[in-house]
Amino acid sequence: MNTTIAQLFDLSGQVAIVTGGAMGIGKGIALRLAEAGAKLLIVDIAPAAEAAPTLREIRGTGAQVTYLEADLIQPASWPKVIDTALAEYGDLHILVNNAGIFQYAPVTELPESLWDRTIDLNLKAVAFLSQLAVRAMIERQHGGRIINVSSVDSLKPTGNLSHYDASKGGVRMLTRSFAKEVGRHGITVNDIAPGGVDTPGVRNMSAGASEEERAAAKAQMEQFMRSLPLQRMGEPDDLGNAALFLAGKASAYMTGSTLVVDGGLLIL
Repeated sequence: MNTTIAQLFDLSGQVAIVTGGAMGIGKGIALRLAEAGAKLLIVDIAPAAEAAPTLREIRGTGAQVTYLEADLIQPASWPKVIDTALAEYGDLHILVNNAGIFQYAPVTELPESLWDRTIDLNLKAVAFLSQLAVRAMIERQHGGRIINVSSVDSLKPTGNLSHYDASKGGVRMLTRSFAKEVGRHGITVNDIAPGGVDTPGVRNMSAGASEEERAAAKAQMEQFMRSLPLQRMGEPDDLGNAALFLAGKASAYMTGSTLVVDGGLLIL
């Protein structure tokens, strides 16, 4: 029987976890999954009051959503995430590993503490949260989707981000390793590699800078956008659309793949 277009992107009755979902890319992903009918658990380090506007938007789509404030660098938080989804909704079908740290540091001045925090959140938490999600999916025998957010920096380093690049390169290989092992259970594992995306975090990077520094940063960003083939920064919804594709039946025969969403950055 042929699957209709509507069915390819229908997530009705499915339970999805989105980490780092209170704002930015995670919010864009959560909103698209919610529109498709998924029940959501949003996990973020932000206090619930800061996440409230996002939760209102999600509920505005008619979707069910629960919020869990958690620091995913802490191993004790990982089982709590899965247990919360199962307690709230009784099942788990989709895990989106989006939470991460992005902070510039030249390799000659990189503090060990920043290396550790970046690897612990961007890579280690992804691995062990995925492990727990896979166990839950296998136990319920209905397959599932793991979607990891990597970066174009896993394919082409920007500079002054060796720790971040190492973590995201690890995510790409982790995606393939998990995909090879869990495919027989009907679980697909793919990653999305964003390029430059206009998020609150990016806009706040100039906080505390002088007016001259902010002007220079703005000029640099405008020059960067003009250099892109699509001549604009990515939006969280661009990543939401990609995640919706990977979460639904349209991508059923894809696993271990990287979906690059970068406005053409890698071809420059």
